[in-house]
Amino acid sequence: MRAESSRQKEPALEDLLRARGLLRVPFSPDEKCADTFPSASHREAMAALDTTAALRGVMVLTGSPGTGKSSLLKNWMRTLEHKRYLPLLITQSSLSATGVLEILLAKLGERPRFKRSTNLLTLEKHLGDIEPLTVVLVLDDAQNYPSTALEELRMLLGLGGRTRSAFALILLGDDYLLGSLRLSVQRALFSRISAAHQLQPLPREDIAPYLNWHLARAGLDREIFAPAAIDLLSEASEGNPRTLNLLAQAAWLSSARAGASDIEATHVHAALRQVPVANAKIANP
Repeated sequence: MRAESSRQKEPALEDLLRARGLLRVPFSPDEKCADTFPSASHREAMAALDTTAALRGVMVLTGSPGTGKSSLLKNWMRTLEHKRYLPLLITQSSLSATGVLEILLAKLGERPRFKRSTNLLTLEKHLGDIEPLTVVLVLDDAQNYPSTALEELRMLLGLGGRTRSAFALILLGDDYLLGSLRLSVQRALFSRISAAHQLQPLPREDIAPYLNWHLARAGLDREIFAPAAIDLLSEASEGNPRTLNLLAQAAWLSSARAGASDIEATHVHAALRQVPVANAKIANP
């Protein structure tokens, strides 16, 4: 008991933030903020998303885990003009063909029925009633959807024999999603894709601006990462934003708890030992 009482107590997180004039912990998700770091790949994705929504097209957005697909989509959906677009996000990737139709109706405020024909008529009437409002349907983890569910969505695009698609469709998934859609079972949907974009990792020249952008959002308007620390973060994360955030946050905490004003390579090495996804990429010092 005496040893425990004599042990120096770690400063509370609130104290660390207050001592450095920060509003919140840096490199954490901010649900109140609808912007994303403007990398070239993200800017291209946003432009393609805007066009897809305007034309009621079909877009496939892919990228490795951690590249920011879901964050980009959610932030983009918040920016859509409410008088023109109705964004709907479906995250239940285990849905059957019947389930896709039913959850789409539920998200539109309609009560699904037992008969598919009745549900189709209900959906068709609802979409007609809200014209010219465009429904923008986003499927997260689209690579996990059964082929029957994707085929159902393809058929729903032509609901009512319209001259243009009944809604805009955006499929969000891992790198192999586009390739799987090329298979014969999904060729009809593949032929309707009007845009495809693969989110890229951050290039080396964007690492420092990305780190400073996150610090500024947390309330700190100065550079605190030493060049050697940036080099280590770039190499260990391989430009993956999620991995970079985890490492940068752990390095910041290591620096703050040590009472340092800047983040040095030693703090990044401490972060590497702590973050499992990256601790095998660079040998410990």
